[in-house]
Amino acid sequence: MPTLSCFFAIYTDGEGLHDSFPSPTGTDVFLGEMGSLTLPGPRDELFGPHANIFQRVKPKRGFLLGFRRKHRGRAETFFREVRTAVLRATLGLHGVGLDVLRLTPFPLQTANEALPEDLLAEDLFSVGFTEMGEHGLRAETIGLSKLGQREITFEFTDPALMEEAALMCGHLADYLLDHNKRIAHGQSMSFGFDRITFFSAEGEAGGPFRGWHPPLVQKLVPEDLFPGVGVLEVHSYPPGNGEKREDLTIPLRRALEQRTLLEELDLTGDAPHSTSTAQVKGYITRLKELAATREESASSKDSGWRFRNTASESGENGVMTLGDLARRVPEIVRFLALPQGVKLTWNEEGVLDVDRTRVELDEEEPLDDA
Repeated sequence: MPTLSCFFAIYTDGEGLHDSFPSPTGTDVFLGEMGSLTLPGPRDELFGPHANIFQRVKPKRGFLLGFRRKHRGRAETFFREVRTAVLRATLGLHGVGLDVLRLTPFPLQTANEALPEDLLAEDLFSVGFTEMGEHGLRAETIGLSKLGQREITFEFTDPALMEEAALMCGHLADYLLDHNKRIAHGQSMSFGFDRITFFSAEGEAGGPFRGWHPPLVQKLVPEDLFPGVGVLEVHSYPPGNGEKREDLTIPLRRALEQRTLLEELDLTGDAPHSTSTAQVKGYITRLKELAATREESASSKDSGWRFRNTASESGENGVMTLGDLARRVPEIVRFLALPQGVKLTWNEEGVLDVDRTRVELDEEEPLDDA
């Protein structure tokens, strides 16, 4: 069973922490003063709106406040109770707090605003990006270890995909919040049209895990409190090829194109996986003279998509996977996340017409009268 963890380095102007804070239910709590003041250095990468705060403050004392609990029930309950305890322990103090496993500092005076009241995936972790020259960028999470989950790292070549990379990490955090287990070495899952697979950085043998975490985390939190969780490297496999590993450039680009189109059309939708099927009439090799509609799925494998060559009814008339269709018409992947009810028509010049009249839109709540 995974262990939920949260550690805070609390730096003050000289005051001690209040030791009468409420202890979260079923949680091991640690509070101790640093024997020697350990502060973030210029080489320690911090995150958040107050990442540079240690350049302006010179604290006199430092404390480590830690919480650990076996993952039972909703993770949000644990973090909400931890928040209450931290606020009570630092009430009225002047200084800086540091969410150690996320490497995110915050002023103690505004801790009530800095620590989220309702936990969201993006409040759990940070994402760091490292430029690797001609090899592109490497992304790495800091903070998924709070859920007992290995941190995630992956590579991609296009800097324009950084936001999409961070969103993908957020989707993974949502998954982890909803499931009471860790992602294992060799595990695969769908990421929109594509499949991604996780591989432990240290190989199948497992451990040691602590050395994969940033040096500041290792300095601030003793090994007996946080032995570490290690890192999972994420790779993708091209649709139809179960052997060749690739970086995440193509899956992230596809996700960006699909998300951008949904935003342009003010719609919400979900992308079916490449192994999902579609009904096809006529021989389809291009977008020109193509009609496509998304209907209610007839089975778990059915994407709901129906494609028809409007210029000719001859040729194929049956079922094919979206992966096979995308190999013929790569441009079609951009449209696959559009919702049920949408109808797309390309004329002989390739000009697209989008019919959304059958799309069931989310109803907005009426505004109260002023």
